[in-house]
Amino acid sequence: MPSPFLESERLWYRSLEPGEAPQVAAYLQDPRVRRNLAIGRFPFSEAGEAKWIEAQTKPPVAEGPTDVSLCVGLKGQQAILGGTGLHRISWLHRSAEWGIYIGQPEQWGKGYGREMARTMLRYAFDTLNLHRVMLRVNADHIGGIKSYEAAGFVREGVLRQSVFVEGRYLDTLLMAALRDEWKES
Repeated sequence: MPSPFLESERLWYRSLEPGEAPQVAAYLQDPRVRRNLAIGRFPFSEAGEAKWIEAQTKPPVAEGPTDVSLCVGLKGQQAILGGTGLHRISWLHRSAEWGIYIGQPEQWGKGYGREMARTMLRYAFDTLNLHRVMLRVNADHIGGIKSYEAAGFVREGVLRQSVFVEGRYLDTLLMAALRDEWKES
């Protein structure tokens, strides 16, 4: 297994490898996983995920890719648990949008989302020197919202009926963490 880029109490974080596209595509095909993803309305293929993984190997620069995408797994295990990343990084505004998925529904509710959020906020603020990290979450994703709040995100606003999920329109909550307000628990 490649060496981790980051570690937290129970998790390792590293770049995806091209051979992991089948596992990532399988996770994203699961309707339970993709229902809360902004991009989850269309099918995922192994070939498409392989191309996406290849694009993620380029480091962010001022005029190019602006994402840091990592796969995440449980320490002592090689299997990927899910993924996380900072997207649309703006070096001018010192901001990014955070994303997460846990691809194994049987692992939901164990605090991994909160642990991933805290780790990525620490990386964003202490390593990348960002000022603001925001996220969007479906208003009915109660477990996710509680996890994000526990990690230090604050509700900022609501986009009313902004996403269509499973036959109905849902609100999207906007949440953010600011560097000078965030305190690692």
